[in-house]
Amino acid sequence: MSDSLFMPLTQRASGRRELTGWEAVWMPLGEGEAERLTIGRGSGWTPIEVPRQLAATEGRQSVWYRTEFPRPDHAGRVVLRIGGAFLATNVWLNGRLLGSHYGYFAPFGFDLTPYLKPENLLVICCESPIETQPEKKRHIMGLFNDGDLKPYPASAYASLPEHYRQEVPLGLWQPVQLEYVGPIAVDWLRLRPTFEAGDGRLEVEARLRNLDGRQMDGEVELTVPTPGRDAVRLRREVRLGGGMEETVTMRLAFPGAKRWEPWRFGQQHVYRAEMVARDGDGAESSRIDDVFAFRELSWDIGHRRWSFSVNGRPMFLRGACYAPSHRLDQLTAELFASDIVTAKAANLDALRIVANVLPADFYRQADEAGMLLFQDLPLTGTYVYHGRNDEARFFESAAREQQAEMVTMLHNHPSIALWIAHDEPPWLATNADLGDVHSVRQNHSIDQDLKSSFERLDPSRPAVAASGDVDLHLMLGWSEGSWRDVGLVEPLMVTAFGAQSLPEADSAVWDGIGKRWPVADDEPAWRHAGFQPVNWAERGVGLPSAYQSFEKYTAASQQYQARLIRYTAEHLRTRKFESCWGAFAYHLVDLFPAIGFGLLDGSRRPKLALEALATAFKATRVIIEPLAFEAGRPFSVVQNPHTPFAARLVIVNDDPEVMGRGAVRWSVSRGKAGAARGLDRVRNVVQKKSYSGSVEVEVPTAFEPAVSATTLSLPLAAEGEYRMEASLTISGREIDSTDLTFFVTSAQAPVQARPEIPRYLAERLADLRSLRPETHGMSFALENRTRPAVLAGITGLRLDGVLVTGHQLQIETNAGLAPLPRRLDMPLGRRLGVHVVTGDRLGAGAHSLEADITVPGVASGRLVVENGANSGRES
Repeated sequence: MSDSLFMPLTQRASGRRELTGWEAVWMPLGEGEAERLTIGRGSGWTPIEVPRQLAATEGRQSVWYRTEFPRPDHAGRVVLRIGGAFLATNVWLNGRLLGSHYGYFAPFGFDLTPYLKPENLLVICCESPIETQPEKKRHIMGLFNDGDLKPYPASAYASLPEHYRQEVPLGLWQPVQLEYVGPIAVDWLRLRPTFEAGDGRLEVEARLRNLDGRQMDGEVELTVPTPGRDAVRLRREVRLGGGMEETVTMRLAFPGAKRWEPWRFGQQHVYRAEMVARDGDGAESSRIDDVFAFRELSWDIGHRRWSFSVNGRPMFLRGACYAPSHRLDQLTAELFASDIVTAKAANLDALRIVANVLPADFYRQADEAGMLLFQDLPLTGTYVYHGRNDEARFFESAAREQQAEMVTMLHNHPSIALWIAHDEPPWLATNADLGDVHSVRQNHSIDQDLKSSFERLDPSRPAVAASGDVDLHLMLGWSEGSWRDVGLVEPLMVTAFGAQSLPEADSAVWDGIGKRWPVADDEPAWRHAGFQPVNWAERGVGLPSAYQSFEKYTAASQQYQARLIRYTAEHLRTRKFESCWGAFAYHLVDLFPAIGFGLLDGSRRPKLALEALATAFKATRVIIEPLAFEAGRPFSVVQNPHTPFAARLVIVNDDPEVMGRGAVRWSVSRGKAGAARGLDRVRNVVQKKSYSGSVEVEVPTAFEPAVSATTLSLPLAAEGEYRMEASLTISGREIDSTDLTFFVTSAQAPVQARPEIPRYLAERLADLRSLRPETHGMSFALENRTRPAVLAGITGLRLDGVLVTGHQLQIETNAGLAPLPRRLDMPLGRRLGVHVVTGDRLGAGAHSLEADITVPGVASGRLVVENGANSGRES
């Protein structure tokens, strides 16, 4: 698939030069070869900046680059190094094809030495295919070509007007350089630090390559600078055949080695190893270096079990998902540093890199900051469903090759704590709503193979086949269920939870979105930016049409996101080690001008949820856990006055410096009375409206589960708005305080009518003009043009506004009509006839049929089907 040199580490020997003076032209690969672009011919070349990430669109998926440079004044070998290119890259020097590379994140290159002339022409062609059916995709771009973390997200289902185009990254997004080396090059360095009897041991593997055609003798020297004493050094003689490669191993003692700790436990002692290769004359040929640290992981992760320790101490991971930008060429060391500072200020000690591999600067800074990382391979969603055998082989080969590259690039970083093969594959139990693509367990075999490969390539870290398998994506309150349901789950590890919210009204993000206010409920500009109207209507704060001002809508959305984030994070922390081992908010930052899940918007402006998460993730926390209550919309705790208010007070502690006896003080008081008349007003006067108390508690250590300080059951018959407060003190010092607002009322929450499915989505689920008369009733047609899905219910039928009763629902099959099953597969593009059997034929004239339909993961709500002028037919 790739016949280039894999070059994860920059050579630091005789120097390097970045190539400039680039020109580019858009043209498909085959057409460009026919036009002789490979030798710089053709027209339309224009100057272009490199590095720079471009955007491929349908019909514009390949770009050619060219530049010229003189032969370098270097007596050794000249190697071309391409730091990163989307996605499939072919390279020519002076008209000669040097080779190709597939994959966007790994540096690669070619030995140019045999083909150099006094003046040289370098030509590069990059291709990034647009795949319009996500479930059939075969190209590996992670979050860049599927899912809801990109412009024109998958949830828009190709429904936007024509001027909104699906895009994927393309081109040379990292510098292109010439590196000057000798005949013996060091490709990569794999460092395995361990402890034996309290002393450090370092095992080293290095891949050497003889770039010369002759046999070469030489030596390699490993040097590890050590603060306060002489550097550790080790030499080894080597002999390499012409054009051959060899892996050399070394093992050395490292007395006095200090451990690398996560930032909340201690210091981050990071070491640097340097390897120099010399030729037989002692001349330096190649020099590379990389970081490593002494840190030990232990784990037990599998079906219904999860435990995780760093340096022998168990950790509940307080985390967030992280995808810093859709533009990799705009990622800088300064941006990474700022994001990590923000994460630590929010009390995060872990980040999950979702379906992406970031530039090396990020991992270096995570090491130095003591931030733990869950690292995904860039796989998300479904691949090669109903694909040809050759397409499946291509995908699986590419996945294995890029996995090996990723592990080699990141292996030495102590921050990497877990490998993840695939984000949200279709075979997960939670993806049963994908229908057949789930039933056939699409991608299951390759994901299990990738997990095994992770364990073989790097036995020092745990690996899972999929994010969402042993762990859980807990999107209750947004993608499914109610936020109240969060309190009913007992997961092992949660690697995604949260909700969308709007950026502040004056945020710079709106300049990129292009449409502010007022907007339609299914505004294309908002949906292009990620807005999910079905989720906002069903579980969030509603649609724009329900609000009088932009500011009120923004405030309501941020408040909902913040409350959901805090409630979920605190609930999961109350289950620390019993049974939950971590919680990752989804997402730290929106990665483009988006209406998204970020705790910060795309301009890095904080939303309310950032502070809410920081509060929930305080190292030592007293948590009020309400027990028997009803969930108000969009987010409020509602208590029936005839049922005592019940709550647990829980103490959780992650601070190694905090422990011992403490006291929890609590109070409940009514702030605002509810409406009352007559005798209810008299009763309201005499009913008790406030309580308080305190309880002593043994505060757990940082390595123990949360403890319940007390459980309260308080009769609150007087209606109104209440506030509960609680604080934890140790040795007279207040460590933490918290509060909970709730409502006591006997009023029944109004039953909300299910919202009508947005027109753009309804048109992709049904033929909206297909209502037709049948001998014993009527029929209409479903036609799924979203993604593989399952119909889970059709209820609440109304014909011309009148409830339809005493009917049967049947589905057209090859053998005739059959009862509608409880779950009906809805393959893409297949027309499904649904018959409503009432006993009476649908009368003449215009009619409208409303139905509440549920297609999990796609939409649920009211679908309106009509009979058009030409839609009737005789049976």
